[in-house]
Amino acid sequence: MQISLGAIWGMISLFSWGVGDYLARIYSTKVGSLRTAFYIRFISLFPSLLIFPVQAYLGQLYNPTDWTVVLQLGPILGIVLALAAVAYYRGLETGVVSIVVAVTSAWFAVGVILAFILLGEVLSIQQALIIGIIAMGIIMLSGLQTSTKDKSTGFLLGLTSMFLLGTATLLFKYLGEASGSIMTSFVGSLGSIIMLWVWLRISGFEVVLPKREGIQVLIAAGLLEAGGVLSMIIGLSQAPIFIVAPLSAAHPIVTMSLALIFLKERLSRVQSVGVMLTVLGVIALSANG
Repeated sequence: MQISLGAIWGMISLFSWGVGDYLARIYSTKVGSLRTAFYIRFISLFPSLLIFPVQAYLGQLYNPTDWTVVLQLGPILGIVLALAAVAYYRGLETGVVSIVVAVTSAWFAVGVILAFILLGEVLSIQQALIIGIIAMGIIMLSGLQTSTKDKSTGFLLGLTSMFLLGTATLLFKYLGEASGSIMTSFVGSLGSIIMLWVWLRISGFEVVLPKREGIQVLIAAGLLEAGGVLSMIIGLSQAPIFIVAPLSAAHPIVTMSLALIFLKERLSRVQSVGVMLTVLGVIALSANG
């Protein structure tokens, strides 16, 4: 029963992230990637704010917290998450959704490689082979900077987001061990919000409440993004990683399907194979990890 419950939460995470990314793409085309990143990161702050009082009431706050690590790495995590969000939403705004989502999803592989290099974690032969398959898929996409409609694919933006999110994974590891998952989520969200606010001000944009037009799309995208994270966390508490992680990692399939249906995106044969290798490789790696 626990495994089935974990699988259900994994499926919820899959659809939440997949639909949330598609809605974020719709909103970013209206207000731009920078504003979209700021608003969605702001909404993502609320789940941890709601969970904090519950943990305090139940006496489950993480203790002891290493505030030295939090103060040193927290701002770095915020900056990395802010840059990753802007690159990702800019890619969704201007590029081909299927390409951007597929390349960005390989952040999991980057995190595994960094953990192997910097943390001394074991990298099995099977994991190395899967990472090679993911790299092959990305290489197949890298040589095609324009789509069949002579539109930028957003590949470089997806690649940027991929490396930044892979780096964030390593920071999550350090901060999670120092302060717990909820504090880490809060610090990362707060730091990215401050970074994006400064960025907006420097760029000459007013930091105001979102306009009524499209507000439903924004709220839905933000809540689905946060819901995807929480669903995965709950799923991991109900079932083994090899059940939940592959389902959560498959969320690009939902986003790409929506882009195919509603945006009428069409990929070349080489691009289609590259997308399939990348996404399936990520799913396999998350199951193996």
